[in-house]
Parts: sequence; structure tokens; C-alpha cells
Amino acid sequence: MLVETEIKAWVDKIKTLHLPRYDELPELELYLEQVLIYVNNTIFDIFSLNNHQNEEIVTPSMINNYVKNKLMAPPNKKKYRRSHIACIIAITILKQVGSLTDVSNGIMSLTNAIGGSEAYNTFIDFLESALRASASELNNKPDPNYYLRPVTLDLLPLKKATIAFTSVLLSRYLLSKQTQIKKEI
Repeated sequence: MLVETEIKAWVDKIKTLHLPRYDELPELELYLEQVLIYVNNTIFDIFSLNNHQNEEIVTPSMINNYVKNKLMAPPNKKKYRRSHIACIIAITILKQVGSLTDVSNGIMSLTNAIGGSEAYNTFIDFLESALRASASELNNKPDPNYYLRPVTLDLLPLKKATIAFTSVLLSRYLLSKQTQIKKEI
């Protein structure tokens, strides 16, 4: 019953999950430690099924690598802006299903097409929808609406990446618990 309880708790979190849109991200510039606290708290519920040790999801070395690999601009005088935080959240999610090169190309392409804040907001909308669709499926009430909703060709890679992310997230969890699930049945 532990697995069932964990899944139910995650589904309940996802049903009410609200990730910050661009304008809701901190307006003030933050130092690295503040960014880590903010981002880890923001995305914790998404990763909670696979993070039982409450490990940091984003670490200082990850952020340094994002800057070093030119996935995002370097901080200004060790302070991170709203655009940095948006990049960190997007990269952390998307790197679960693609290479850093793919993630970087996708972010640049979408940002060039519709602008930075709109690209981030679209990503968050797709992510929340994909998570809710997966949560519904876990609840034995599949909702195909998100999967069947048409999008333009420039948004299709982002939609597919968010679906892939939720699929990978849940697959990792369910496969890791398969023995436990068999015992409970």
C-alpha cells in the first residue's frame, strides 16, 4: 500500500500544482544560494516521487555548468535575474529527456520565435498539462485532451518534450517500485 499512498499523494499535489509564470518569478536579483532554494522549492513536488532522500534537484555545479556551456547568460555581479531562474527551471526539466545541446537549441528556437517570457510561460503551461494528464492516467481516469490538442509546428517539440518528461518521470518511479507493486497486489 506504500506505493499506492505515494502515488495518491503525488497525484493530489499535481492536481493543484501551480508553477510560477514569468511575471511571478522573483523580480529582485538573487544570489546563487537564494536561487537554489527558490528553484528547488518550486519544482520539488514534480520530482518528489523519485526523490525520497529530499536531495537537491538543482545544485550549484549544475548552474555553473549551464553558464559554462552557454545554456544561459552568466550572472551579473553574482546575481541572477528572473530570466536566469526561468532558464534554470526549463533546463532542469528538459535535460531529463534530451541532451543539453537539444535543450539549448530548443530554448533558443522557441525564444526567437515567440520571445523569452512567452516561451517560458508556454513551457510551464505545457508542463502542467502533461503532468495533470499523467496524474489522471495514474488515477485510472485517462484524459486524452492534452495529448490530442493540436499545436503549431514550432510548439510541437516542446509539447512532446513535456509529455516525454512526465513519461520518463513516472516510468522511473514505477519501474523502481515494480517488485513492491507486485507484493501489494
